[in-house]
Amino acid sequence: MTNSNTNNSVLILGATGRIGLEILYQLSKHNSKPDIHAFVRDPTKLSPSDRALFKSIVKGDARSSDDIKQAIDETDANVVVVAVGNGDNVAKSDIRTTNAHALVAVLEQPQYQHIQAVVISSNGAGPTKIKVGMGIGKMIAFHLRHVLRDHTGQEAA
Repeated sequence: MTNSNTNNSVLILGATGRIGLEILYQLSKHNSKPDIHAFVRDPTKLSPSDRALFKSIVKGDARSSDDIKQAIDETDANVVVVAVGNGDNVAKSDIRTTNAHALVAVLEQPQYQHIQAVVISSNGAGPTKIKVGMGIGKMIAFHLRHVLRDHTGQEAA
């Protein structure tokens, strides 16, 4: 599919989270007025005022390349903003890593290579990890070990 849209059409993966909603607010105020589409697991998490800012809301699983592909096709997105995460939960999760692999599987297809992907995260991992000294870094790393492992997997994809 080629994008016939002259405006940017932005698909936000993880649109109900803090980062996804902040991206929505910032894009909705941007001079270019892009079409903004939400990709969410649970559309009921969006408030009526937030829903009004989206051109469309697509329900899907961010771990599924088929769901992502369908959302891109439905929205004619030429930009995908990845804001998936596990919220404040530090339990073991693979959402970032699995989503990164699913998105890459879609964007590697010739008809989707025009799409730009922007990955946004509030944590550093892998080579972007913040170093903290005096033993504090080791405590933080232990507490966030599952989150950091998932972020590192996302960056590796």
